[in-house]
Amino acid sequence: MSIEKPIAAFDEAEADRRLTANNRDATAMLAKADNRMFAGDRRAAGAYYQAALQLLSQSGQGQGPDAQRAFEAMQWINARYVEHMVKGVEEAGHPRKDWHPRFTRSLAMMIGQIERPPEARQYPQNPMTMFYADMKYCEFASRDAFDWAEALEARTDAIRAEGAKLLKEGTHLSAYVKKVGDRPQGDVHGMLENEDWSSFELSQGGEFVPERTALCPDTYDALKDLPLCRIKGRAPTPMFSRLSPGKRIPPHTGMINVRYICHLPLIIPGEGALRVGHTTKSWTEGELMMFDDSVQHEAWNDADKDRLVLIFDVWRPELEQAEREQLNALFQAVDSY
Repeated sequence: MSIEKPIAAFDEAEADRRLTANNRDATAMLAKADNRMFAGDRRAAGAYYQAALQLLSQSGQGQGPDAQRAFEAMQWINARYVEHMVKGVEEAGHPRKDWHPRFTRSLAMMIGQIERPPEARQYPQNPMTMFYADMKYCEFASRDAFDWAEALEARTDAIRAEGAKLLKEGTHLSAYVKKVGDRPQGDVHGMLENEDWSSFELSQGGEFVPERTALCPDTYDALKDLPLCRIKGRAPTPMFSRLSPGKRIPPHTGMINVRYICHLPLIIPGEGALRVGHTTKSWTEGELMMFDDSVQHEAWNDADKDRLVLIFDVWRPELEQAEREQLNALFQAVDSY
């Protein structure tokens, strides 16, 4: 039995059945990982091996043969993952000698070659996917730094009308946090398939969807020429976001710290706010709020009616064009692994 072609304890259908019955079944999680590895789906296999290793450690089996095998498989996958990422960036037209210094340091941290410097903050930048080096710490950004902000705010009434129509029709919004079929997925925030936080997304896989933008043409027209964070297959992620009366979005962090998340408040029926790090701000209809979502944040709606906000993401202005292109190449390599 080789790492690349493991012999699973049972087939994938049985692994799935057991995990549906008990998502803390370490043996089933390991079998799921083995089946994904045998099928050549290394990214999924790595996620399942990691989950299996965590479950084995939590059950006191962290030093046993199954844990050792999961660990060795993860090391094997990660080594090839790093090779694939570097090759992908270079083949996209960005030879290593031309990498921006910040990009070079950030990738080195991402793959474990160097450690991220310690940060003495209660709420540091803590992105889930990639920490990008030397991005100035910021909870809320000043809208004055964006020359397009005033023009967008001037279109609030038209955007609100389109969002309110979608909300009233009741068939367009769905739970923001959705189940993912090919990865182990917890629900630590209690938001999985929870329609208290629902959205209508104008894009899919980083591309605007014509059938969706046709339902909100003024909104699309207002957004399409902004400096949106564009990462092929991932961003931008513009959406109308609804939060039910009396509900809250628990504290969480976003994926990467090279962007600002922007809120254009459309329907604010009463008390409610957004906390980013140590700073809490209430929404005001028609007034943009920009923040670094890699800093822990949460939101709540204490009113007795739905809150509706237009959300979109833009590049941080200090990020140079070369860095944006190199990040794009990196994540295309990640997604093709």
